[in-house]
Amino acid sequence: MKYSIKTKLILSYAVIIFLMAGISMSFVSLFSEGYIIRDAHTKLRQYADRIAITLASKQQSFSIFYDFMWESVVREVADKNYSLAIFDSNTNLYAVSNFDMLNLNEETLIRYVKSRDGRNGSFVIPENRETYVAYSRLIKYSNGTPFATIVVLMQVDRYNLDGLLFVLFFVSVMAASFIAVISALLFSGQLTRNLKKLQKRADMLAKRQFDNTIVINSKDEVGELAKSIDEMAKSIEEYDRSQKVFLQNASHELRTPLMSIRGYVEGLRDGIFTDNADAVYDSILTQTSRLEKLVEDVMYLSKIETTKDIMVMSTVNTLEIIDEAIERVEGIASANEISLVKGDILIADIIGDGDHLATVFTNLFSNSLRFAKSSIFIEAVPVEKGVVFTVTDDGQGFSEEDLPHIFDRFYKGKKGKHGLGLAIVKAIITAHKGTVSAYNRTDGQQGAVFEVFLPINKN
Repeated sequence: MKYSIKTKLILSYAVIIFLMAGISMSFVSLFSEGYIIRDAHTKLRQYADRIAITLASKQQSFSIFYDFMWESVVREVADKNYSLAIFDSNTNLYAVSNFDMLNLNEETLIRYVKSRDGRNGSFVIPENRETYVAYSRLIKYSNGTPFATIVVLMQVDRYNLDGLLFVLFFVSVMAASFIAVISALLFSGQLTRNLKKLQKRADMLAKRQFDNTIVINSKDEVGELAKSIDEMAKSIEEYDRSQKVFLQNASHELRTPLMSIRGYVEGLRDGIFTDNADAVYDSILTQTSRLEKLVEDVMYLSKIETTKDIMVMSTVNTLEIIDEAIERVEGIASANEISLVKGDILIADIIGDGDHLATVFTNLFSNSLRFAKSSIFIEAVPVEKGVVFTVTDDGQGFSEEDLPHIFDRFYKGKKGKHGLGLAIVKAIITAHKGTVSAYNRTDGQQGAVFEVFLPINKN
């Protein structure tokens, strides 16, 4: 069975209140009954002592006492809701007063008194689900001979559900439950309204409706969740927009070589290029290679961004990564008479995919080779928790309009090819929990700088 948050809150509040009420009731019953019994013991002892003093002042026989003093003793306790019993020296019940007000059998009283064997003090008689508190006092002649035993006793109310206190307690619990239910309704109403708004917002995101927003003015966890959903919506919208741009750019880049190939093929079919067919074939081959390289780069970038285990992490050496990348572009650099100069290279082990990291620096070197005049300077220095690689050229540097978009997919500046090389760099470095940035030189010289941070292996 499915329960709403409102129902769960109301039930939870009610269960907590009744549990606390039951525990409180148990403690109140325990301590209240103990207090009443102790108070009754004190009062009974006071009256028993007073009667004992009166009797002890009269050194008379038991029968003379009963004939002449019993009435005055009875009158002393008559208005106190106490019962008085007197036993002779042989612990035989001689007389009782106000005993009819107790639901207590005389035989039970006699049994308890005999069991005490003349001891003074208080005792409790539980009988017929009632509690009786009694105090016995032995009276002696001046020569120490037992004269009589008097027992003063009274009935005390147990604090149960029939008592006034527990009636009031029960009413208080009911009132607290009512207030708790009203509070739960008010609180859960606001909570469920906000949750329904969040559900509506999530449904709109599922339908790609990013423009519609829902305002939730709540300064608790629900409000924080609403803010997180708004941030997620912005992220999804940005990702959705970037995917559309990606597809548009990809289709544009693919269309250009395809149209060129189609034009050459149609020209060959129609006999337009009969005199220079070999050059046309070369052009078709060039466009096909360009198209192949573009498709490979797109697929490679897509795998990096979407395939979880594409990176095979192991311990790799920083110097070996740089040397591998230099070896890949050394032929192009020599052909363009550009020197690849290694500066201070921190030789350290890092955790990463060596082949992909070599691709990072290969792409950076290739980009710098298109703009460098005479040299490219490579350096790797230690920083806190990692190593920073810099690739610096002596070209004209980045233009202000190009700089914010350097690592965007399909963004091509001057002399750019497909606009995917630096996007691949950023994707690989991000997968290694590193960062990459680009800026112009700040040493007073012209040129561009690529800066790559990678976390270092401390083990």
